[in-house]
Amino acid sequence: MKTQSKLKKGLKQIISFLFVAILICMMTGKTRAYVMPAEQLVDLMTRNSPKFKTLVINQSTHLITPEDLKVQMVLEEKIWLKSPGFHHLEMMDQTGDRDTGTNRFRVKRPSTDMTFRQIFMTGDKNTIMSLLSEMGINLNAVAFTRFDDVIAYRLGDEDARKPKLLIEKERFLPLLLNYRVWGDSGEKTVTVRFDDYRKEMEGWYPYEVAIFSGEDLEERYFVNDLMANIPVDPSFFERNEEHQPPPDEERLREVIDFLKKKYKPTDSSTNGN
Repeated sequence: MKTQSKLKKGLKQIISFLFVAILICMMTGKTRAYVMPAEQLVDLMTRNSPKFKTLVINQSTHLITPEDLKVQMVLEEKIWLKSPGFHHLEMMDQTGDRDTGTNRFRVKRPSTDMTFRQIFMTGDKNTIMSLLSEMGINLNAVAFTRFDDVIAYRLGDEDARKPKLLIEKERFLPLLLNYRVWGDSGEKTVTVRFDDYRKEMEGWYPYEVAIFSGEDLEERYFVNDLMANIPVDPSFFERNEEHQPPPDEERLREVIDFLKKKYKPTDSSTNGN
């Protein structure tokens, strides 16, 4: 009798132990959220992007001084985009009218990188995956994160200095893109923040974009108007400057002087620090 009692007691203890172990596993499984792989996230992001083949954007560009975050100059710009990877930018007169002849001017400036715009111009998942990889983003590192109290997926390493893409969990929209670019002064890190998404052609497009160089806010773009999928001759993106209307010299000189001061190389930048 005593032996049977001990066996029953031991069996109850084993069953209790197994029950607790199973319960712990179930609780742990519930709290551990599933994180989709990068390929699936990019696919969902692509589905929520507009299906643009060409895009013409009229925007106001606010040039910011990083020291005090004040707007030093507002430029009216027009951007033509064509998939895959074609672009053309012109600075306009303050009315934005490109038919005013001598009142229109055009000048190239250092901060005209268009790489980030390609993620809204390419409806192909594999192409975007390749683009993100070229930007230096580690697509094997995927995790949840928070960005301004918004739950997001992070593609890329956790290190703030490493390239990454944050995708909003709710709508699968890009929130922030961090990547490397190479220019005349060497390699630098660009951070792009996307805001004010609006519905465009069965997808979403950001009407406000902020550009950071390192940790410094340098530019803000505000979309005034956009036209999608209008015919654009590919040769338009290869026009020679000599065929452009003469610039407004006084306004052009003002812009160039400001940009020279704003982007003047410092000792630290020339040393690669």
